[in-house]
Formats: sequence, structure tokens, C-alpha cells
Amino acid sequence: MLLNKIQCSQLFLRKYCHYFERRLHAQVTTFQTVKTLQISVEEPAKHPISGLATNKSAGDIFPAPRVVPMVLSKDPVVLPFDDVPGPKSLKYLSNIRHYISEIGTQLTATLLTTGLNISSYLSKRTSIRNLSSLFDDYGPVVRFVSPVGGDIVLLNHPEHIRKVFSLEGDYPVRSTLESLEKYRMEHRNHVYGGIYTVHGLEWVRQKSIMERPLQGASTHYASSIYETCDKFTQKIYNLRNYQDEISKDLYKEIHKWAFDCMGVLIFSKQFSMIDTEVVYSQCDKSWMYHCLEQATDALDKCETGPHLWKLFTTPAWYKLVKYCDNLDHLIGKHVLEADRELSGKSTDADSHCLMNAILLSDNQLTAEDIATILMDMLIIGVNTISSSMSYLLYYIARYQKVQCLLYQEIENMYPNLIIDDITKLKENTPYLQACIKETLSIPRGTLIIMSTQEASLKESNYDDAKKFNPDRWIKAVHDYHAFASVPFGFGSRKCLGQNIAETMLSLLTIRVLQKYKLEHHYGEVQPTRRFISKPSKPLKIRFIDRM
Repeated sequence: MLLNKIQCSQLFLRKYCHYFERRLHAQVTTFQTVKTLQISVEEPAKHPISGLATNKSAGDIFPAPRVVPMVLSKDPVVLPFDDVPGPKSLKYLSNIRHYISEIGTQLTATLLTTGLNISSYLSKRTSIRNLSSLFDDYGPVVRFVSPVGGDIVLLNHPEHIRKVFSLEGDYPVRSTLESLEKYRMEHRNHVYGGIYTVHGLEWVRQKSIMERPLQGASTHYASSIYETCDKFTQKIYNLRNYQDEISKDLYKEIHKWAFDCMGVLIFSKQFSMIDTEVVYSQCDKSWMYHCLEQATDALDKCETGPHLWKLFTTPAWYKLVKYCDNLDHLIGKHVLEADRELSGKSTDADSHCLMNAILLSDNQLTAEDIATILMDMLIIGVNTISSSMSYLLYYIARYQKVQCLLYQEIENMYPNLIIDDITKLKENTPYLQACIKETLSIPRGTLIIMSTQEASLKESNYDDAKKFNPDRWIKAVHDYHAFASVPFGFGSRKCLGQNIAETMLSLLTIRVLQKYKLEHHYGEVQPTRRFISKPSKPLKIRFIDRM
């Protein structure tokens, strides 16, 4: 009897729970719909399921939930998926999972570079093992398998490098400046991260915007660049000590010269930082140069080694954001001023500088987009040209025979020297152009997939590959592979500023050798193994007056 009562009670409870579960599920389903409930303030609210008025008796068993009227706009705003709220701890774990592969690849590359060059870190000498030893052991194709990230493949054979370039297609993909990309797209909320971070059709669009102004800029501003070169030689004269050496850091003076030249090309302004000693004052030009220095240092630290700034705020990332913000603000001021001048049809506006040429183009770009393009040109252009010019002066001072031949070439063309015709200038200085090309093939920079630096140092590709020998580039007939040295890249994604860089290097070399004889009596200078390569120690070059 008791057992029957228990069974009946269980059956009743089961039916009641099943009924309650169905009613509760119906309520949840109704209130999760996207359809807005129509509520009249004059009539009592109806229960959404049963249609009963929400009086006390009906609410005793199934209390009606509180309904809040929704106010919907005609134009709905679609928020990014990342803005959907949720537990922050899970979001952080998701970021770690998302970046673990990339960090693993970067960590593998860092350990590889450190392991190969450990002796250089300890003894400050040339590393015993370098990338060339890897190719000697494993052949022209070397693969590193990363346990936590993507694999790394190294190439150094010119034919393999040519094959990779030939298979790139219309929209080549390059490794990007990821820290700058994150800064633009996440911190500044830009649509694109800049010309050095985009790919595909957007890269083609931005390239077309810059290509035409850059082609004519070096010719139009050749005289202004030459004047800046003359200021540099005068600064050298003022800074020399009794040994005819620069008591200060020569690289920084070259860096200031490159900044002044890029100021002319980009803004059509004479910043004259080469004449300035205090670079931390609050005037715009000095503050822009200081921000450029600090942003470059932060970018170098962010791009070299593990990208921990993707997971949390590192000191380098904080520094990059701070000084890029300041740099963006200062460049933006120049863009807005130029836009007002061009809108007012001012006769003083120079349409040849890169900034004004972009503003006058038919492309629909905002001031924000233009400032991003100009910042990229300033950061990359100033630092790469400074590095190349430092090595060029170093090798000219170190190899006296090369310097004599180069000086003779400059002296022979001096009576007919026409600075404004850059094309003719390069045609009349073949040995100078050979010196520039030889300089760009010697320094070994950071680890890249296609190791063109190692290819340019292989004896199988060049005779006396590790010797500074510009003669190899001016022979009437030579059988060197075209892809054994590609300092400016190849194809549609080659360096856009190649013509500008070669013009600046040529003009400063001409002006320096016209006035000084260079000598270097110290040990060999090695390049730093960082994202942006530069001399590992101060360049102590003697600048001796020519009689």
C-alpha cells in the first residue's frame, strides 16, 4: 500500500515537473526573440504565453517577468564580434591561444639567431657560426621545425630566390611590421595598418598613390638635397677634433641629415636638424625628430625577438604607442596646414612634395590616412638610408684604393656636374653606383626567409665575395646571377624609395669626397643584429681636408 502511494506521488511529481519545464522553456524562448513586444500603457499587461492579465492570482504560480520596452533605431549599428561582452579571463586565454603560434615562430627565430651568434655577444667579435655554416651543412634550403609555431625555411641560392619571387603573383605577401599594424588598427582604430602592413588590392591602391610622386621627387628636390649635403660637410668641419675625427656620434649626424632630406621630400620644408644641437626642445621640428628616434628604438625592440607585446603591455610597446601618437599628431598638423593652403588655392603651395601630391590626387584619402603613409615613409626612409650611408662612408674610408678611383671619377665630372638631372648624374658615375650596390650587399641584417645577404657573400656567386670590391659591378661582361644581390627587393613589391635612396647616397658621397679624404684606423665594425641594422660601435672616421 505504501509502495503504491510512493509510486503515485513520483508519477504526479514527474508530470508536474515536466509541465513546469515546458512553461519555463516557452517563456525563455519568447523573451529571446528579436521581435519587439508591443505594450500598451492604457491596458493591463498580458502574459506573453497564456494571455492572462498579470494579476496577483496568475502570478502566484507563473510570475510574469519584467518586460522593458526596447527603443530601436532605424539604422542599426553593427558592432565587431570582439565587442560582445563576456568573461575577460576567457578572452585573455583566447588571445594566448591565438598568438601562441606566432610567438612560437618568433621565439624559434630568436633562439636560432642567438645560438648562431653567441660568440659575438660574449667576445664582441665576428661570430664563429653564422648562417653560412648552416647552408654548408644542410645545403641551400634549410628548415627549422618549431614545436609551438610555424616552421622557418631559409634559402640562399639565387635560383631558389628567383623562383620564389616568380611565384608571388599579382599580390605579393611580405612579413609585416606587426607592432605598427596593431598600433594603427587596435590603438588608433584605423581601417588599415599602413602600406608596409597591408596586402592585396589595398596594397595596390596605396602603392599607386605613392608611386608617381616618388618618381619625380628626387629630381625636383635634387638641389635642395645637395644643399643639405653641403650643410653636413660643414657640420663635420665644426665637429672635428685635433685628430680630424668626429668627437660625437657620426651615425647620429648622418641620421639628422637623412631626416632633413626626407623633410624636404615629404613636407617641402627645411627642418635644419643638422644645424641643431639640442634636439629635445619643444619646437615642432625638434620634437618630431626626438619622437622619431624614440619610436624607432621601440619599433626595433618590438619587432626583434618574441612578440610578448601581443599578450600584455611591455615597456617597448608602451614607448611605441607614446611616441607614435606624438609623431602622428605632429605630422597631422602639417597635413591639415597643407590642406588649408591647397583648398585656398595658395600660390605658395609646392605640388611636388609627397604630402601635397597625395592631397591633390583623386584618391579619397582622409588626413588620418595621409598621416599614416607619411609616418611610414619617415620611419623607414630615415633609418634605412642612415644605415646605408654609414656603411658606405666606412667602406670608402677603409679601402683607400676604392676611394682614389671614386674621387677621380667625381673630379672628372665636376666641371659638368648637373645636380638637377639625376638620371644623367647616375650615368656619369658608374663607379659610385657600384660602390653603393656593393655597400648594400655586405652588411648582414636580421634573419629573413630568403637570405639574400648570405647569397651575396657566397664565393660560388662572386669572386672575393667578402671583400669590398665595387669593380665587380662595372665589368663589361660578368656571369653573376641577377638574384645573387637584390638589396631593394624585386617585382611589384620592391622598395618604392629606391630612386630616392640612391640619389641621397650619391649626392652626399660626392659632396663629402669633394671636401675630405676619409681614413679609418680602427678595428672592423660589425652590424648590429637587430630589426634595423646599424654599426655596432661609433664610427671613428678621419675627415682630412683636401688641398
